[in-house]
Amino acid sequence: MHAIKHWVVVMFENRSFDNLLGYLPHIPPQDGIRDRTIDLPYPGGTVRVHPAGNFTDPIPDPGEEYSAVNAQLYGRYVPESNAGKSPYRIFPNFMEAPYNAPEPGLAPTMDGFALDYYYSALWEKGRALSDAEMRSVGGVFTPETAPVINTLAQEYAVFTRWFCDAPTCTFPNRSFFHCGTSGGRLDNHITYDYAWDFRHDNLFQRATEAGVSWTGYYDPSQKVPLSAINLGGGHHLRMWQEHSATLEQFFRDAEAGELPRYSWVEPRMLFGDLNDYHPPTEVRAAEAFLAAVYRAVRTSPQWESAALVVLFDEHGGCFDHVPPPATVSPDDTVSPEGFRFDRLGLRVPTIVVSAYTEPGTVIRDDHSNTSMTRTLRESLGLGDPLSRRDAWARPAFAAFNRDTPRTDRPEIRPLPYLPGVPNRDAQQPVKGDIPSNAMWLEREGARASESISQLGTWTLHNFAHLLGKHHDEAPVDSASHAAAWLEEHFRRDGRFHAPDTVGQA
Repeated sequence: MHAIKHWVVVMFENRSFDNLLGYLPHIPPQDGIRDRTIDLPYPGGTVRVHPAGNFTDPIPDPGEEYSAVNAQLYGRYVPESNAGKSPYRIFPNFMEAPYNAPEPGLAPTMDGFALDYYYSALWEKGRALSDAEMRSVGGVFTPETAPVINTLAQEYAVFTRWFCDAPTCTFPNRSFFHCGTSGGRLDNHITYDYAWDFRHDNLFQRATEAGVSWTGYYDPSQKVPLSAINLGGGHHLRMWQEHSATLEQFFRDAEAGELPRYSWVEPRMLFGDLNDYHPPTEVRAAEAFLAAVYRAVRTSPQWESAALVVLFDEHGGCFDHVPPPATVSPDDTVSPEGFRFDRLGLRVPTIVVSAYTEPGTVIRDDHSNTSMTRTLRESLGLGDPLSRRDAWARPAFAAFNRDTPRTDRPEIRPLPYLPGVPNRDAQQPVKGDIPSNAMWLEREGARASESISQLGTWTLHNFAHLLGKHHDEAPVDSASHAAAWLEEHFRRDGRFHAPDTVGQA
């Protein structure tokens, strides 16, 4: 660990371990799904877990909110009337308490993924999926269909029991990574209600106060860094203004050997040609982005002092066979749904890439995303634990198992992919495949002409809140309108800008 001076962290979206890495050839059989026959029941049939033939599987997008995850873990709806209701608060007919949560001591069955997929699709699309369409939820990727992430897992260190920190969706889990807690939140939509008031201590703030160099790199097509709003609290907006740069600058910094101590690198997650792995995003798009980031690090003059960490915020409704373990509450908070944050979410892929990592390293101890929170905090000298969860989490030090740096730097090539056009073996999403702004607007009697991701919709709401506006004032009718609005309010001279209307941080 003493040799690692520069951390590059990429957090992708919504894939489970089994979905992307379950066919790894070098992990113990009990950690993966090679040579297993797994059938997932749903009303009228079963889905067999199988190698995906469609690079957008699963399509439509599975449920990812707390109530949907409970159904996936325990294979039932409580009350039964929750079947077919919305798992998202923003939509009418939201599920009822106890939100499919288990009774104390009930063990997860891990067989509810097709069940919840069936009812999530029934709610999203307004019709039942056919048996052929249901197969999509059983599609998982292999070293042949996701070669970049699988090859990195084989060439460096992979964690086979790494879990997200809460059995729920994106924003709460990302808040856990940066803050060691979600402040009791389990929902994406209500994030805009606390974007300004969410003042929990976090890694970015600690690094700034300690004088540790850091930069959040983001794609300029997204107009803003997602993390500036949703992860550390809106009152840090001006801090982000001083520590943000575009991805072009990341590649220049890596090539020049000028990466900061902590690089937070964001894929495209809001709108446009997404490359964040979030289903039904084209997996090959995300693979190409990951390959580019890896190449930048492995060819950098800082290679021997750098570590690239690849991880995911949550499983996104994708199948996994390993029950999540119990954990400690970060701060005794209880969510509005009654959840005490005493069990982890599902397994997610996590890989550490370093010259000080032996090829084929497999780490089987329990970790969670706050394991990386602790690792960064201790490595960068950022003070005491952010929460009890941060203090509890096992750090990722086991990935650095060499005394001398490797001399090889394996090259990895992604599968061919052309951005912005339909690619072979990739189903194109249609209405109802993603619970997006377009779906919400249609149910409110409006129409949308361009797609914005679900994540993008909630983020636009947050930005409106920071401007002192009602979230309905954020334009979610089309991606071009949203981009223009962000450009007007949060960009200056081509860079991310904190407007005066949000006050001083």
